[in-house]
Amino acid sequence: MNLALKDIRHGLFRFVLTCLGLGLLMTVVLAMIGIYNGLVSDALAAVKAPAADVWVAEAGTKGPFAEGSSIPADTRDAVARMPGVAEAGAVNYQNVEAFHAGRTLRLYVVGYEPGRPGGPQQIAEGRGIGAGHFELVVDRKTGLLPGETIRLGRDRFAAVCLLSSALGVRAAMKVDPATALGS
Repeated sequence: MNLALKDIRHGLFRFVLTCLGLGLLMTVVLAMIGIYNGLVSDALAAVKAPAADVWVAEAGTKGPFAEGSSIPADTRDAVARMPGVAEAGAVNYQNVEAFHAGRTLRLYVVGYEPGRPGGPQQIAEGRGIGAGHFELVVDRKTGLLPGETIRLGRDRFAAVCLLSSALGVRAAMKVDPATALGS
């Protein structure tokens, strides 16, 4: 211990610089771990939210989350008739930027068929989607409240339901099965 104290007194600047460097290194490592865990958490939330056991995607694509995949409605129905399959539903994922209340929102939009797998599991506030078009189910993280509207593309959508943030769905809308499945 005495030798360490003598070394610190002899090279105080070197000791402080070493402590600062190690502190910065630890800060970077902890930041990288936090960023990685955040990315993994968001990615897994999107996959786990629909509670699907099996995903079916178009051949030659990188799956339902990486790029668009178009499957005909009769293929969905054929999958639903397979032994061991309880239900099948079409789901469409897309990243969207929308301007609302003076700020830009980055949304992860999930299109789903009501009454089929892929939609939200629990509603915290409001009602489920009832109209054929132009209604959204939103997550608390979006900052939108039931009754507010937001423009997505050329159309305005009304938020009708609020989900808890734990579900990972940022915004969800009812889709026309023919459009969502590409038939």
